[in-house]
Amino acid sequence: MSACSCGGTHEAPTESEEVVEAEKSEALNEPVMESDLDKSEELYKDMEATLGKLKEIMAYLEEMKDEKMDEEEKMEEEEEEEEAEEEEKMEEEEKQEEEEEEEEEEEEEKGDYKEKASIDELHKSLTTLKKYGINVYSGSRKTPAPKKIDTPAVNEKTDWFNFSKSLDEVAYMKGEETKI
Repeated sequence: MSACSCGGTHEAPTESEEVVEAEKSEALNEPVMESDLDKSEELYKDMEATLGKLKEIMAYLEEMKDEKMDEEEKMEEEEEEEEAEEEEKMEEEEKQEEEEEEEEEEEEEKGDYKEKASIDELHKSLTTLKKYGINVYSGSRKTPAPKKIDTPAVNEKTDWFNFSKSLDEVAYMKGEETKI
């Protein structure tokens, strides 16, 4: 085994390998036929034609890429313009809202004096009503049920199966007068 430059160990070449190398070198010295040259020239021409077509295709693809990039840039510009217009509209709306709020505040300041006077009058009237036992509620609260009224209870129970009273007696029990 001999060491080679790759750092590994290999077996020494055998005689058969040397013979093959000799045969290859003899084959190179032999004349090449014209048919072999024609085939290689045709193959070379085909390769050149194919290479030319590939270059044309690459150029076409580059043009398409540039067109797409131009379209994308146009779309981006349009989107940016639309966004800018929307921002301007939003700013205008905000300015209008601020102006409206300022006007409302000014109106409220003018109306505050009137409201304070009406609130004082309302407070006085509510305290007067409470003083006399009348409660007034506002908003979602419901008015409470009135106080229970004292009514005399009827001690007698009526036996409806053995009922023998006249209409006058029934009216008298209810406290009503008959108009017969």
